[in-house]
Amino acid sequence: MTEVVENKGILIGPPRSGKTLLAKAYAGILPLLSRSESLEVTQLYSIAGLLGHSGSLITSRPFRQPHHSATMVAIL
Repeated sequence: MTEVVENKGILIGPPRSGKTLLAKAYAGILPLLSRSESLEVTQLYSIAGLLGHSGSLITSRPFRQPHHSATMVAIL
């Protein structure tokens, strides 16, 4: 089952049904970030301390894989 909220998806289903595989494949075919999106994501990574030493713009869309025991409240 897939739920899409404001262009964000949540895959829900039984174990070993291919949710993670589908999510990773989908993330791989998304277009690169626009310049403004890239600046926004790079700023967020910088604030969170995740940018690293390179300091270059992030051009690929972030992919998150929360722990299987995370609740819906924790994810949202």
